[in-house]
Amino acid sequence: VCSFLQRGISMIATPIFTRLLSTENYGLYSTYLSWETVLMMLVTLSLYKAMMNLYVKYENQEMVLSAVCGLELVLSLTWLVIGISFRNLAAEWLGLSPQLVCCLFASFIFQAVVQCWSLYKRYIYDYKTLVAVTLLSTVGSLFGVVAVVFVSPTAEARVLSNTIVMALIGIALYYSVFKKGKKFYDKRIWLFSLGFCIPLMPHYLSEFVLQSSDKIMINYLCGPSDVALYSIAYSAGSLINLITNAVNSTFAPYQYQKLKSGEYKVMAKRADQVLFFVAAMLAGIMLFSREIVLIFGGMKYIESVDVIIPICIGVYFNYMFQLFARVQEYYERKLTVVIPSILCAVLNLILNYIFIKLCGYQAAAYTTFFCYALFCFIHYMFYKKVCTEILNGTQLYDVKGLLAISVGVMFSGVVITFINRLLWLKYTILVVVLVALIINRKRVFSALKSVLGK
Repeated sequence: VCSFLQRGISMIATPIFTRLLSTENYGLYSTYLSWETVLMMLVTLSLYKAMMNLYVKYENQEMVLSAVCGLELVLSLTWLVIGISFRNLAAEWLGLSPQLVCCLFASFIFQAVVQCWSLYKRYIYDYKTLVAVTLLSTVGSLFGVVAVVFVSPTAEARVLSNTIVMALIGIALYYSVFKKGKKFYDKRIWLFSLGFCIPLMPHYLSEFVLQSSDKIMINYLCGPSDVALYSIAYSAGSLINLITNAVNSTFAPYQYQKLKSGEYKVMAKRADQVLFFVAAMLAGIMLFSREIVLIFGGMKYIESVDVIIPICIGVYFNYMFQLFARVQEYYERKLTVVIPSILCAVLNLILNYIFIKLCGYQAAAYTTFFCYALFCFIHYMFYKKVCTEILNGTQLYDVKGLLAISVGVMFSGVVITFINRLLWLKYTILVVVLVALIINRKRVFSALKSVLGK
């Protein structure tokens, strides 16, 4: 719920900004967010991802948090100086304004501590303060709407307001972390964090290529207006990320703990349940894709409806591969994590370049879906290799169940594509299903109680 609130407010604000900003400014803001994702990884090295492995090695979790935050602060401050010094050159390369470049590098300082601190709180299951900070940042992000309405209807006003809110929260968190952990520098922790994350950087960057490079390439090949159209479709198709990211933020520490204790069957059962839930939610988003686009962007974005279904299926495989990759990360098999990421990222760039030029921005959805499916399959093969070599062939997941859910998602996409073209058929089916559920509501509630009880 905490993560859902934080990410949900940006989704709720999307219909507001699509109407207040021109398509060029909204496209510029979407491009900014894409660059923010990749540069955040380069600047901070995603060091927070080493923390769960450090918690396996060290009992003093607050000391680990403090030392990792110290290293993050050094890295982000160094890059801030570089970013400001070369802001005009960076603006030209990134396709942003110099003001946006300054905000970009300044925000990394504060986002780094929020990432580390949030993971620490989830790991120890202390959600009270995490919820409080999340609610504070959620309320603070509403200043973006105020800035666009009363200051300037530009991407710069939207970004600057967010940066100020993040700065206030980040400063308070740095103070709290260093006061409690009392450790800014620890040679062993700094070296382990760098040694763990730097080899995995190609993997993290490849994830970005699969998730966000399509928007950047559309910006260069087609223009910011097409970025805006694709971004609306991607936002609609990625609505499920509100839930999967929230679940993952808790499931990742849970998975590490179950791997450490050897409770594989329990972990496999939970993985099946979460994946089925993700599939069901995606089916709902695909079914109501037209309505979601109308709410998010209005009629001027309606042509983007056609790409939501391949985006949704790609999102499904993006979630599924993490189940396999996390096992490899736990056993520190860095090479097997990196290889499929690089291969699929390069393939995605090549396919995007070829097919966006030939078919327009819509092609990016299909190339990304194909690459995610391949990405997931290769990670599964390396996951099996880990199980064979380390666990004597013991499988950590119900492979048949995962395969059945995957086939169901793709079949649903094909069926829904046909149904969405015949609105009378779609609404007739929905009415029939709704009436059937009302008539059989007692049986439905009984079945739900039984499942939840188990």
